[in-house]
Amino acid sequence: MREECEYILAAAKKQNLLLRAIGGMAVHIHCPEASLLPALKREYGDLDFVTASPDDQRMRKFFDSINFSPNARFNSLQGKTRMIFNNPDNTWHIDIFVNEFRMCHNLQFNKDRLLQDPVTIPLAELLLTKLQIVEINLKDVKDIVAILLEHPLGDNDIETINVKKIIDITSNDWGFFTTSRINIGKIPAFMNTLNLPEDKIQTIMERLEELAKSIDEAPKSTNWKLRAIFGKSKKWYEEPEDAARDELKLE
Repeated sequence: MREECEYILAAAKKQNLLLRAIGGMAVHIHCPEASLLPALKREYGDLDFVTASPDDQRMRKFFDSINFSPNARFNSLQGKTRMIFNNPDNTWHIDIFVNEFRMCHNLQFNKDRLLQDPVTIPLAELLLTKLQIVEINLKDVKDIVAILLEHPLGDNDIETINVKKIIDITSNDWGFFTTSRINIGKIPAFMNTLNLPEDKIQTIMERLEELAKSIDEAPKSTNWKLRAIFGKSKKWYEEPEDAARDELKLE
């Protein structure tokens, strides 16, 4: 799957098309050492990418040029924000998110932001795509741990987790903040199951604590404070769509 991902990204670059990897494969690419540790290895199925306007208008032609077929009905209904393309033998598919990644919470992407990394979405957003999952599982935890293990926290996007960007999102969205903090609190309980060396566990825990402190202490927006009044008595997240499930419904 990594070869497939790299082939697609290289083809997009050759056609000057803005396309960035997201999801587990993006973590694997960005964390070549950590993701290959026995404790953090996992399987990769379908591939996910992000693009931004106006490049989304070229997706159909691009994937046709590399022999991927569109899910025509899904794309006609959802194409402004999401598209699906099937590989040549229809054994797996590609999910394209346009201008945003919307699951339990919403992450916005513009062209300038996607240009911060040449291959994947920036590390800050990559980490947030995992922290925003309400029903987090071991696969997601492995991705979070890989990112934290291989990259320091900082204030830029060059092989660094940009904490300023994370704070910008969590200090303006109470729901995103809440889910992220809940999941940060869950990570330590998973550590015993991962069987990592003690020094690596210490690195992960230190970075988790630093990240939690940063987002807790950052000034919050008025909208954040107003939403906090209702707390968890009001649902603060969306039920994520499953593209494959929706695809079956539409066919």
